[in-house]
Amino acid sequence: AGQREPPVLIPGDSRSMRGMEASTRKARGALFLWCACFVATSAKLQRGVASLGLMETPGSRDAPWFYIGKFGFGFGIGDYHIRVRTKQAVDPPMGVSMEVFLDEEWERVAPEPLCNREHLTRKVKRLNATTTWTDWNKGQVEHNVRPHIWYFALCRCQNMSDPLQPRRTMEVEYELRSTQADGSEFSFEVRYMPIAVTLSVFCLSGFLFRFAIRCQHVQKTAGELHPVVLALAVAVVLHFVSQLLHLLHLMAFERRGVSTSFAGALTDILFMLSQVVSSALLLIISQGYTLDRSKETVVDKAKPVVAVLALVHVVLVGQSIMQGESSDTHHDNGGFAGWALVMMRVLLYGWFATGVQSLLRTSEFKLQPFLLRFLVVGSLYFLAYPIIFFVVRCFAEYLQHPLMEIGMTVMQTASALWLSELFLGKGEYYQVSTLSASLLPGGCGIVSGAKQD
Repeated sequence: AGQREPPVLIPGDSRSMRGMEASTRKARGALFLWCACFVATSAKLQRGVASLGLMETPGSRDAPWFYIGKFGFGFGIGDYHIRVRTKQAVDPPMGVSMEVFLDEEWERVAPEPLCNREHLTRKVKRLNATTTWTDWNKGQVEHNVRPHIWYFALCRCQNMSDPLQPRRTMEVEYELRSTQADGSEFSFEVRYMPIAVTLSVFCLSGFLFRFAIRCQHVQKTAGELHPVVLALAVAVVLHFVSQLLHLLHLMAFERRGVSTSFAGALTDILFMLSQVVSSALLLIISQGYTLDRSKETVVDKAKPVVAVLALVHVVLVGQSIMQGESSDTHHDNGGFAGWALVMMRVLLYGWFATGVQSLLRTSEFKLQPFLLRFLVVGSLYFLAYPIIFFVVRCFAEYLQHPLMEIGMTVMQTASALWLSELFLGKGEYYQVSTLSASLLPGGCGIVSGAKQD
């Protein structure tokens, strides 16, 4: 990890609970349609339109320098190909340069003036753009020590002083295709994600099968499933479908080289909704639902809150999608969306912890051991995202995406396993909650309530 390689560049988820589920489904349905607006190209073939003007002001639409993408190259010799064309007629051809930067120098690029960044490049390719696509221009990089992320930008600084060049902002279409040494067009940070997601789908399939059998057994015994079990089923199904869609998205990505972001967006939205349902379950139990009969109306009060949570989480996913591939984010929840999610999870943790501590002060003694364990496990769930978010930032850029994806998947899968054992097992929670009453013939049983004076 300490070695510094000189990279070689070679040219070229009772009714109250069901009502909460219905609210979540409505929000999911509306936002599903909303996310359809984000159909866009995202894959190994990166394409778009760069606006290249004459104002040397960073962030200006008329700036002469435009970031177009990045790609993580693994070991060996990788290739990249670029071609461009102008949307407006030009004569003579417009001079455009593609500047290629290594990750080790990228942080030094932003402070530099727009037209004084060429000295930080590892390679510059000069292109003459007209309304017709140029030929594919090939370049190569070679890594022998460790992978690197390379950044690509288009620039017209070289010819801005030429009186024959256009004196207005020009729109330049570009296509950038990158491949690994073995021909794979996966960037290094997602190179092994198909294997990880396949394993996740396989494990979730087994869990879902076992969960369905246990639910069927409980239903035969009790006549119906408790609402918390139904809610957990929603969370598990959402998680499974999100992982399955992710796998299909990656397969299409690998097969065609280009895929739409709709499957990726739907994957992220379903996964986020699965987390919202799991969070809602923990929150309503922390407020006394299933533990104190006087708190059975908690769900009614929680329904609008859950709907808002679902909405906010999905809007954040949408914001991240609209932002597109930013040069300074290296996983799906980078940037503003990631920080906003961290803040939301901390706030939810505060609500959860306050609720459990209130129950600890007012509950019977036999309920307290369970509440203490519930507090610990629930805290781990709510704080997992913030912890993962900050820990991955300590790793190299090309490791942040897989670590974030795997960490979040493990977190959600582990929570589903724990909650299923909590709700369907005959353990401590079953003995002190309304689940034991609902599963007894006649629906009566002993349920812990508030501490008696």
